[in-house]
Amino acid sequence: MKKIILSTIIATAGFICFSVVDTQKTVSNPEFLLKNTYAITLGYDKSMGEKTIKAAVIDSYFREVAANGKIVRWNKTTFPLKVYIQDTPEVPGYYREVVMSAYQSWERASEGLVRFEFVETAEEADMKCYFKNTNDDKEAIGSQSFSLSGDKIIDSTINFKKTDNKGHSHDSKQLFSSALQEIGHSLGLNGKSPSIYDVMYPIGTKFNTEITARDLKTLALLYSVVPDVTNVALTEEDKSQLFTVAEILNTLNVPVDDNTNTAEVVANDIATHLALAEQYRKKAEYDKAAEEYQAVAQMKEDRRSKSEVYYEVAVMYLDAEEFDKAKSCAEIACATDMNDLTDTLSALIDYYMKRSNSAVEQLEAILSQNPYNKHAYKLLCQIYREKHHENLLNSTIKRYGKTAGVIEE
Repeated sequence: MKKIILSTIIATAGFICFSVVDTQKTVSNPEFLLKNTYAITLGYDKSMGEKTIKAAVIDSYFREVAANGKIVRWNKTTFPLKVYIQDTPEVPGYYREVVMSAYQSWERASEGLVRFEFVETAEEADMKCYFKNTNDDKEAIGSQSFSLSGDKIIDSTINFKKTDNKGHSHDSKQLFSSALQEIGHSLGLNGKSPSIYDVMYPIGTKFNTEITARDLKTLALLYSVVPDVTNVALTEEDKSQLFTVAEILNTLNVPVDDNTNTAEVVANDIATHLALAEQYRKKAEYDKAAEEYQAVAQMKEDRRSKSEVYYEVAVMYLDAEEFDKAKSCAEIACATDMNDLTDTLSALIDYYMKRSNSAVEQLEAILSQNPYNKHAYKLLCQIYREKHHENLLNSTIKRYGKTAGVIEE
């Protein structure tokens, strides 16, 4: 089998329009304090060179957002948006606080690119959050939808389930992770990230409670293009300072839509191989995607980054339930570089194959040897949450939360 890598770890050599700042500010709920967050100062504009924009597009999932049709986002001049979060005795008291904390996290991580103001009534709100019972058996905790009038956003609504499908209250981190993603949708991030690290990754292989640089790059690009649908129409002067979607995507000089005949495309750089791989992946043609990812892998020099992308390819095949190929990718990742991430691969595979007991044994062993392995910690916590082993979950958080987790004093 050919070596495989996944696109989402691909790094760019170019500079990005982000300032790395200290976001360790005092907040009321320190459990959800974000670490290692890249803060946005302005986003992207036409004063920046094509290489800067190209680098940002490659290292984001803006193409996924653009591929979903019309750009739907708020007019930046109308921030802060008014947010209503239902206060009801029918759910635990921490539900409302957790959702509020998720909004604050987006505002803090983006350094004010998006801003919110909490209000007491739904009638005055732009964004509304409710806790409701549903009859579906879907695993998702939350769902989001826009109310539109033609090309105008009226409001956005997020509905969170009161309980999971077994009638249990949601764990605070489960709810927080879901809230981050649904707020992302409310902001206009209607595309799904293919990276397991990002808040907007659609499948919960772990609880993503950290807004990543890729999430922020995508958000910044989204708010640097002319929207098709927004809440307040942009002036012609406003539009003149923004990109069109085509201008952003054309910096890649590669096919980016679903109608492209991929067989006719000749790839000779990372961006082209990446675009082709993503098209094949969307069509579930994983082996063809693997060939394109392999081409990108050959352009990489750092063993650590290679191992990380092999890890994500293993996850891609796990999601497709192609377990033999996932195991082969895992072997490549471990052979390339053994680190905290690859050390958890065997347990992750067992988890996907519903061998939870084996996965737990491995993860416990990993953490006993290395209590700083956040990947093992998060996966172990997820398994205990899914099994509703509250005592084991609390014990794990107590033992490793301050070393491998995100809990601060």
